Amino acid sequence: MGRKPKDTKYLFLRGGRWWIKFNRSDTHIIKTTGCAEVDLKGAQDKRDEELRPHLMENEVDKKAEAVKNLMTAKDRLAVVKDALPSMTLGEAWEAFKVAPKGKTSRGRVIMPGDRTLTDYKAHWTAFCEWMDDNCAKKDEKGDILPIELRSVTPDQVQQYIAEVGDDYSSNTRNKVLTLLRLVFKVLAEKARIKANPFDGLDAAPLAMIRKRPLTAEELQKVSSMLEGKGEMEILFSLGYYTGARLGDCVSMRWDMIDMGARKIRYTPHKTRKSNEVITLTIHPTLFSLLDQVLKDDRRGLVLPELGALYTTKSGVAAVSKRIQKVFTDADIVTRLDVTGYKRDVAQVGFHSLRHSHITALLENGIPMDAVRQQAGHASLEMTARYYHASEKTLQATATALPEIGKANALPAAGAKLEAVLAGLEGLSKDELKKVAARVRKMMKN
Repeated sequence: MGRKPKDTKYLFLRGGRWWIKFNRSDTHIIKTTGCAEVDLKGAQDKRDEELRPHLMENEVDKKAEAVKNLMTAKDRLAVVKDALPSMTLGEAWEAFKVAPKGKTSRGRVIMPGDRTLTDYKAHWTAFCEWMDDNCAKKDEKGDILPIELRSVTPDQVQQYIAEVGDDYSSNTRNKVLTLLRLVFKVLAEKARIKANPFDGLDAAPLAMIRKRPLTAEELQKVSSMLEGKGEMEILFSLGYYTGARLGDCVSMRWDMIDMGARKIRYTPHKTRKSNEVITLTIHPTLFSLLDQVLKDDRRGLVLPELGALYTTKSGVAAVSKRIQKVFTDADIVTRLDVTGYKRDVAQVGFHSLRHSHITALLENGIPMDAVRQQAGHASLEMTARYYHASEKTLQATATALPEIGKANALPAAGAKLEAVLAGLEGLSKDELKKVAARVRKMMKN
């Protein structure tokens, strides 16, 4: 077996001592190790220590070149792009605002309206400000560095949503969560987001509360208070007799109203993209109010003052405030303390007129599908959610069932009276007088 050759790579002898010689690219080294010829091991150690950085660098270059050769052109482009700056939180809103938000089950592109986008922007701005205050880094000058969307972590968003849940209701928390998740989903490709940080968060249980319909007494009181009060009287009448939402009532135009045919035709703002027109007959009371407007004035908005106010920056709140004042002036309790909400919840508002409208139609025997069409609902289930059984209906259910057991042998007193009264129907005035006389004679005996 032959002897193992000596390792003298990058070493040579000069004057009885070992020297280092290394030439590669721009690196040229000739340096003594200080070790005598007999001390090869010492010379090797000196050589390895001296050349380690240069050899290591060369090895890294080799491996990087090998990886690059294995990558496709598309992969290499992705690596280059990933190294570039990405979309920041501050840049995200303008990109999100114009981007499609997805599609409906029927394939229609979802593009929220201006009012919805205004709400979205407020929630997004609040999130950006929180991130700047709690998660931003600063440069050497102390200026805040922009935060990229792809750098937002699940821990950061979990903390933010938790704070939103502490300050607001479960409903608001869920709305914020849904929006922020949507922003990151819509912008994922443009912002080079590999994983949506909001995907691991679940919606909080909702504290369900709905507007209630007004009672007959409340409706009468409000109607009496508003008599002769101009636009507010017409507004409340539109709300009750058409069941239209507030935004549709204040934006109602005279060209939607056919006084001759006594019809109103309008497309609800909430579902305007479907272009479904609602046609309904004008109730006599509403027609009487509208007919008081001079024919020469029947152009543009039906409610010009309220309609113009509603479109201003703070108009929705201003109009809503006027409406709530009508209810409070009528001594109607409008707000309730509900578990799961940080503030009292409005149980009575203009939308209560829509609930009252739908409930009244259903209780008077109008088929539910006809009510659904008039309300502009997509499903019967939604219409059913607006139905609130009246006290009269609830009492009727108690007497609608036949009696069972021993009590069924004899009719109840109430049933007897019902039968007697039914028998009196159709009698002439003279016949009723004879019945009354006979009753008085029987009572004397």
